[in-house]
Amino acid sequence: MGSNPRVEEPYDLSPGHTVMLGVDFQLGFGDGAWEHTPDAPAAVARFREAAASWRGAGGRVIMCREIYYPSDYPGADGEPLEDVVAHHPLMSGRDNAEFYPGLVEPEDLVMRKTGFSAVAAGNLLEILAEHRWDTVVMGGLTTPICVGTTSDDLSMAGLKVVILEDACASQPFEGFSAEDAHAFALARFRYLFGQTMTTTDFREFADGLPTASRPSSPDATRTGGI
Repeated sequence: MGSNPRVEEPYDLSPGHTVMLGVDFQLGFGDGAWEHTPDAPAAVARFREAAASWRGAGGRVIMCREIYYPSDYPGADGEPLEDVVAHHPLMSGRDNAEFYPGLVEPEDLVMRKTGFSAVAAGNLLEILAEHRWDTVVMGGLTTPICVGTTSDDLSMAGLKVVILEDACASQPFEGFSAEDAHAFALARFRYLFGQTMTTTDFREFADGLPTASRPSSPDATRTGGI
């Protein structure tokens, strides 16, 4: 253990000011997929279960994905670059870019990002401010990359962040297994940026909350061009 870990009381996760966030639960991240993430199916299943409990308690869910459109890559003539459109792995219309089945419900907010972090490469902070959410409980793919950059940015922007440990998964890196990369990313996050918990603990918390009427929200439930 380092000398100066962040020490705080467990965050208040009341649905009135807390939102769940799913980052890049896309088919391109999976066991043997475009980005080999061997434990992705289990992480997806656990997030799906946790989100169901959270919605049942009146909580809201934001689903974020990295996706691109032909208009994102104009050529000199203003028309989309055909080679990029034909080969980009997360281009709209490719299975890689699609959410895993059964994750997104009609009442969820769906946002787009065009880079690793949903803060730096998306409008996540604006969405949180609009709804007055100051606490985020999140999972996603992959733990060290898009989950890590998003959670860091949220923490540094002054929000409270909880990562659901078993609703994330990592790819392997050179010399590091997927399991070790995942574990280190979580340990690094806990050290200075926020808190973690298991989906079992989160579901028990959510299931113990009184069923509440979902807070009113703007008419549009989908944002960011999805």
